[in-house]
Formats: sequence, structure tokens, C-alpha cells
Amino acid sequence: MSEHTTDTEAPQATDGRDPSPFEDLAKFMEIPRVSGLALAPDGSRLVVGVQNLSPDGKKVVSSVWEVDRDGGAPFRLTRSAAGESSPSFLPDGSLLFAAKRADPDAKESDNGNGDNQGLWLLSARGGEARLLAAPPAGIGSVAVARKTGRIVLTARVMPEAKDLDDDAARRKARKDANVTAILHTQARIREWDSQLGPDGTRLFVADAPGAEGKLELRDVTGDLGPVMDSFAVSSDGSKVVYGVLAALPNSEHVAELRLLDVASGTSTLFAGDPEHDHSPHAAPVISPDDSTVAYLRSDLDTFEATGKPTIHLQPLAGGPSQALAEHLDLWPQGLVWAPGSSALYFTADQLGRAPVFKVDVATGEVTRLTGDRAAYSSLHVTPDGGTLFAIRSATDAPARPVRLDTATEDQEPFLLAAPGDTVPLPGWVEEVTATAEDGTVIHSRLVLPTGAEGPAPLVVWIHGGPLMSSNAWSWRANPWVLVQRGYAVLLPDYSLSTGYGQAFVDRGKGEGSGTAFHDIMAATDAVIDRPDIDGTRTAAMGGSYGGYLTNWIATQTDRFKALISHAGVWNAQLRTVSDVPWFFRQAYGDVMLRPEHALRWSPHLYADNVSSPMLIIHGNNDYRVPVANALWQWQDLQRRGKEAKFLYFPDENHWIMRPQESKLWYETVRAFLAEHVLGEEWQQPDLV
Repeated sequence: MSEHTTDTEAPQATDGRDPSPFEDLAKFMEIPRVSGLALAPDGSRLVVGVQNLSPDGKKVVSSVWEVDRDGGAPFRLTRSAAGESSPSFLPDGSLLFAAKRADPDAKESDNGNGDNQGLWLLSARGGEARLLAAPPAGIGSVAVARKTGRIVLTARVMPEAKDLDDDAARRKARKDANVTAILHTQARIREWDSQLGPDGTRLFVADAPGAEGKLELRDVTGDLGPVMDSFAVSSDGSKVVYGVLAALPNSEHVAELRLLDVASGTSTLFAGDPEHDHSPHAAPVISPDDSTVAYLRSDLDTFEATGKPTIHLQPLAGGPSQALAEHLDLWPQGLVWAPGSSALYFTADQLGRAPVFKVDVATGEVTRLTGDRAAYSSLHVTPDGGTLFAIRSATDAPARPVRLDTATEDQEPFLLAAPGDTVPLPGWVEEVTATAEDGTVIHSRLVLPTGAEGPAPLVVWIHGGPLMSSNAWSWRANPWVLVQRGYAVLLPDYSLSTGYGQAFVDRGKGEGSGTAFHDIMAATDAVIDRPDIDGTRTAAMGGSYGGYLTNWIATQTDRFKALISHAGVWNAQLRTVSDVPWFFRQAYGDVMLRPEHALRWSPHLYADNVSSPMLIIHGNNDYRVPVANALWQWQDLQRRGKEAKFLYFPDENHWIMRPQESKLWYETVRAFLAEHVLGEEWQQPDLV
């Protein structure tokens, strides 16, 4: 039996005088999108990254905006055709950012044409931005020493390159010879949509910039292996703790932390033990007093259980680590130190939200600072320790900066103004629960349309991950685009979702898609008998792991009038050619050694059972869930005469990134649902 309860928010209706951006997808693509937050070391300046549609509508361009800490109007700091991103600050309040811009101080022949992602400085005194560094392959992540202004950054460098000039020469030789081949010697060869190699990530260090001139970058890691973009710098810049994804002889990989002494260039293992402990260690942050490193250590994923991340503390000078707040049945992320080094702030999914928490380093006592129904990220604390800035979003609220008081529990945030922070919504959100077969409570969010003339058709939108929660705003999987057309959208947090305790996550392990399937069915059953829902007109859809679950649903039930699978696994054997095959072996079973587990839950074995019309969507450059899944699924359905369509993106990846192709994605989804759920005639989207 299924049950439901509701916790209703007041509807936010669209002003009928203005066309809704959720109806006109061109306007939807034009909504500014806030991404990331940076606070000056003295707490006086706050900036955000903002993504906007380019004038020709063909790409998204980022810029940096300054936010008023008291809620006043924001103003734009940077502007260029290629855009700017990744803002950070020097101790004097000068702004650093990444951009592909031509260097106005360079000769035309000096590689100053803006092809590479360079590091730029905009002085706190004002004036024009100037280029500090532009390695041949561009810069990656950047961190600044809080006291000295020493800069640490990542850049990809060709193997055996002695310096950046040598790197540039080696790249030119390959380009001139029209060679793109890569000779691999380790198992890891791709990541998401990128080919790995022949270059690798290295760490570079430079002293604080002067009034003029470029940075003198010093390579401090060399060819130590795949350096990860997660690293922390001591306040004086003398020490760096960084992550390395180390390859093991059996093609497995382990995430460990290393400690770099900048003066000597010596790198030593800091956390992790490749010989005996393959547990991931990641996301280091160094305390303001430079005494302690906090990081996240997770147990290794297995077929039976999911590794739970735990906060660990370890002396920067060396010594054993200790777990902090082990009793906490949450998954912490985004660690940030309090200025006095006595506490840490973090966020974690919790019951359909992602609040801000504070943990006392001495006692392990945890305090929740936010009590609203929202998800927080990108935490920054002022030097006096009294104020915390963050990015807040929710199912019914796009990302925007907010201000919090670090001494107040379960508070409502003070909203700060930013571009795109207010969007009129065509409906409202309710929280609903259901009871699963084993008695577990399943939480979902039900998004309902305003002004419906009768019961609304239902779309069950299944999140990916799967280790996440559908508690935040999404531009890629936005329910309001469907709600605008009169659909109700159910967002279930099924087993493997985070925020409901480790036992809730682990109940989905060892059962493949079985437990998740039954949870989703229970969540659906809990709402279809409501008077405002038309239970005879339903569909289900999802992306990534949600696409896999949609494929599984297709083979297990005929209750839905339409199913839409984006980037979903169809044949579990193809996980072995993913970019992270070792993860899939650990988490879902080795198809070679444990085929009875790995293949039991593979949808392709049950293709004969598919009866609902299906829309398959996949990008050709998806290496996480290779496109062979969609090709195999398409042929399986075609051979059996099943009703299906295949939306194929030759130049996209796991996500559909280009604005016009994202617009087409939504248009095709709406057309497919209209045909099979609403019974309307198929309307072919333009341009396909």
C-alpha cells in the first residue's frame, strides 16, 4: 500500500501579461544562470559567475558580477565575446579570472591571440584587466595563498616537456604533423567527454603578481600522474595538499592526497595507502592557522554497500588522521573552515533539502544553520566569522547568492540580488511521501500547474546520479518546462538517493534496479489517485542513472503511455567500456567475474517486454554511458517492431550543452509526450 502526505507552498503564478520563459524555450535559454561564488579575503567584495546566451544564441558566455552584500543591485565587472569564469581574489582585493582573450601586450606572433584559457587580473584600483599567464593548453583550477598572494594553478603539459616553452614546441610538432594519436600505458584513457593524454595535469606555483608583467610559473609536480583539480594552499603558500588519482596494477584506481613542499618541490604521500587502503581521499581544505587539513574519506564502494564520506582531520605537519562527527548520518560536502580554525561548515542532503551545517572540531557537535526547503553550495565565511555567504537554489528557485548568520540555527536566508534570480513560475511544489514495499518512507516533490482546468497528466522525472537528491534547481532537467504545458511532474528520491541516511542508500545496493523500481512505482501510486492528477495519462523519463531506470521500467511494466530515456545504460556489459570501468565493477558487479549479479538487472535481456512507446536520447561523445547503449537499444526495439524514436546528438556528450541543441531536446520531449500522453498529432520539431 502507498500513502501520501503533502506540505503545500503557495502557488507562484505567472503574470498573464508576460510570455512565460517556460513556454517560449528561446526565452528559457536567455535566462541568466548564476554559477559559483567568491569572497575577497577581507570580506569586502563578493562576486558570482553568471552565464548568458551569446548574441547569436549559439553558446553560453560567462561573466563576473559583483554582488552587493546588503541586497542592492549587482553590477557587471567583466565583458568579452569569449567570456570569463572561475573568479578568485588576491589579498589586496584584486580579482583573478580565467578567460580566452587576446593579450593586448603581446606581439601577434607571441601566442597572444586568446586561443588558450589564460589567467587575468583586474586590479582593485580599477582599470583594464591584464594577462598574468597563458600556458599552451590553458589553465585549470586556481587557488591563492590568503596572506602572501602566492598563486597555485593546474595546467596540462605534454609528457617529458621540460618547461612550458618545450610543451608548446611539442604541441606544435604534433599539430604540424597532423597527429592526434595517443599511446596509453594505463587503464584510464577518457573522462566524461574528454580524451586523456598525451598530456597530463601538473601543478604550477608563482609568487604574487607585481604591478606589471607576467607570472613566472614554476612546475612543482612534473609527471607524477593524474593530478586532480582539488587542492588546498596554506596561508603563506609554502604547502599545497593536492589529490592524485593513482593507477594500481590491476587497472583499479585510488584517490589519494599528497603534500607538496613548494620550496623544495618535494611531494610526499599525505593521506591514503595504495598498498592497503583503496578508500578515496579527496576535497582537502587547510585550516586558517595552517595546523590541520580537513578532507573527505569514503569507504570503498562495493556491490553490497555504498561508501559513505566522512570528515577527517589530519595535522598538516604529519601524523594520524581522526574522523570528525562519525555519528552523523549524512554525506558532507563543500568543507569550509571557520576563521578561528575551531569549526567547519559544510552542506549535506537531508530529507529533500541540502542545508548548511556547522561542526565543532573539538566536540564533533553539529548545528544546522538553515531550515528552509532549499539546497546550498559554494560556502564562504567572512574573516570575522560572523557571516556566511552561499549559493541557494530549490526546485522552485534558480540559484542566487544569499547571506547567513553563522550563530543562528534553522534560519531563513537574506536573499541577495543577482541576474536571473527571480523567474515567474507556472505552478507550485508540494512534498509528498509514499510507503515502499518494505515499509520505508519514500520522499518526492510534486510540481503542479497553476490554473489547470482538470486533473493534470503526470510525468515521473527520475533523477540521475544516483547518489544525489532532486532537491535543487536544474537547467538540464527542468520540470517547469513541462508544468507550463499542464503536466504535473513527480520527482522521486528513490533508494540510492542521498539525504535519508546510509541505510536508505544501501537498501538499493545488491538489488540492481529492483529496489529503485519498486520505490518509483510506490511514489507514483501515491499520487495517481489524487483528484488533481489524471492517473490514466502518465509517462516516465530520466537521464543517466535515471535513463537506466527508465529503460528498466520499460521492460517491467506497461503502465506508462510514454517513456523517455536520456543517456541510459541498456546493456550492462557496456559498463566495461565506460570512462570509469573500475567504479562500475566495484559498485555494480564485474560482468566477467560476477555476471549473475551484473547482468541480472540489464534491461537488454528483457527487450521483448517493452510495450510503451520510447524516446531514446544520446550524445555521441558520452564516455560515461557510451553511445553504444543507445545504438544497441535502438536496434533491439527496431528488430522487435517496438514504437520508438531516437534523438541522436553527434557532437554532444553525457549532457546536451549547446543552447540550441538543449532547446531542441526540450522541444522533442514535449512533442513526444504530447503525442503519446495527450493524444495529439506528432509535431516534428524544427531543424531535425
